[in-house]
Amino acid sequence: MMRIAVKEFLKIRRELKTLSDIRKLPYPRGTLHCILQQKKVDSVKRKYHTFAERIPEIISYWEREKKFPKWLTLPPVMKIRLLMKGMGFSAKSINKALRNPEDVVEDEKLAEQIRKAVLSDYVYSPIAARLQRARGKLGERGLAYELEKAGIEFLTEKDLKGRFSKTPDFYFEEPVEFMGEELKWIESKALFGDPRSHDLYWKKQYSKYYEMFGNGLIVYWLGCVESIEASDGSEFKNGYRTSLLDMLLYLTDSKDESYAERLNARFIEVNEQNDVLAAEKVVDAYAEGRVLAFTDRKREVARILKNMGFDVTLGQNYLTTLTANTLCHSPTANKAISLLSSLLCLINHPNLLLSAENPASLKFLLKYLFRNL
Repeated sequence: MMRIAVKEFLKIRRELKTLSDIRKLPYPRGTLHCILQQKKVDSVKRKYHTFAERIPEIISYWEREKKFPKWLTLPPVMKIRLLMKGMGFSAKSINKALRNPEDVVEDEKLAEQIRKAVLSDYVYSPIAARLQRARGKLGERGLAYELEKAGIEFLTEKDLKGRFSKTPDFYFEEPVEFMGEELKWIESKALFGDPRSHDLYWKKQYSKYYEMFGNGLIVYWLGCVESIEASDGSEFKNGYRTSLLDMLLYLTDSKDESYAERLNARFIEVNEQNDVLAAEKVVDAYAEGRVLAFTDRKREVARILKNMGFDVTLGQNYLTTLTANTLCHSPTANKAISLLSSLLCLINHPNLLLSAENPASLKFLLKYLFRNL
């Protein structure tokens, strides 16, 4: 279950300050990543207008120091947007600069700051925006999979275009029995349902759907607070939900596709030599679920993806996962699982087995496991 008490949610939100804090809390990466993003967005909404009034100070400081003042506590891309807006750049030019800074700005220091912002901002960068879209598609695919498995016919938002003023993600011409309820519509949200977000969507969408169509279902794939009447996604046991929750990607410099099936992943080749474009292709592929991506720039691409919040396993390190899968189907499975659980608790990293962030610990884990089986 991914229903969290409001008090616990507020505690999690307070403790999440940066991406590194995600590893310290006993909840899925995707859930914590989403809560952190929502926290940053709320912060920007509160502060932006105050900082916008100080644009002349920001420009003056930049011209003098070629960096941003410490009091400008906004995500990297939002700092760039404020500065360039003050310099007279149009919104279109700013968006273009975020893709190719050298084509828009002459100041090399500014171009460098733009590049750094794009590679590090997990909320407002173009790559982060792609991740949001990929999440949304993953959630919709997960629901479509469950409905098709149940033999339920449905119309999507695209099918309904022009028919209604407001359109849910899934609509049923006649009420259908699903999850013990009679439903006319389902709305998929690939985010964590906190009170503020839920109230916002209630006013903009959900209340309209109830008025227009009758009873429906809201699914928050990354969980929700206990007080919200919605599905937390735990009723669905499919790979789409798993990918949303663990945000796990595999990168390799081998074109051997055989590992993909064993990892329950889809193999793709990424031949882009531009690191950002290569990372974007991996994120786009993530919209369909688990990915094993070939790239000869795996370390550079992995760095960008980790900056966006993904859990990335490099090269042959994914063999650790395959080894664990094999062990779990062996006669010594119970002992293996017990040992793994103890080890993971000791090193305080609930996702270590599926992570390459600490290769030394991974090697230690396997050696310890094989010695004790």
